[in-house]
Amino acid sequence: MSALNIKKGSSSHSAYDLRDSHSQVEESHTLAVIVENEPGVLARVIGLFSGRGYNIDSLTVAEVDHTGHRSRITIVTRGTPAVI
Repeated sequence: MSALNIKKGSSSHSAYDLRDSHSQVEESHTLAVIVENEPGVLARVIGLFSGRGYNIDSLTVAEVDHTGHRSRITIVTRGTPAVI
């Protein structure tokens, strides 16, 4: 599985996202991850959610690079901005 290169202390939020990150209101969030198309990768990604008790509302997997053997996993889940 490909590693995410996020620097410590950085955020993947948009600079234009003006919502309160401490809000307790649950919202729908869509996450897309590009992974190596290998056996067990989907189970590992989904295990990150189930191990923390997150519910997955929608899950889609599609190959995006046949020659590079990569797939996109798209997950829709609900939670507060602080949790997600």
